Amino acid sequence: MLDSEKLALAAHLHVVMRRKLGRVTDVEWMVRSQEYAREIIRVALAEPDQPEMHDWARKLEAALLPAVAPVRAARNLDARDGRHSEFADSRQAPRSAVEAASPAPAPRVAAPRYVGSLR
Repeated sequence: MLDSEKLALAAHLHVVMRRKLGRVTDVEWMVRSQEYAREIIRVALAEPDQPEMHDWARKLEAALLPAVAPVRAARNLDARDGRHSEFADSRQAPRSAVEAASPAPAPRVAAPRYVGSLR
């Protein structure tokens, strides 16, 4: 995908977030920094009842963030005894690359990070 297309997706998400939440984002930085893009997408997806915002966040996520290997969600049954095989994985696949790449929440420490506090 061209950088101009990524910038256009980020701009659309910026406009929706500004209109719906009053949140101002840095569109160029969103395209250049995966960490910032993850945080913006996380904030957008955390808003309930905002399907338009969710759509743009998912499009931007697909364009900017690397694909996450799918987690095997189907259960494999051993034909002999009906139990789960040793390769079975009963976990659900993550909904997005952001959720899969996000580590467990750590305690907040005041650090001079741009992403730590969104404008």
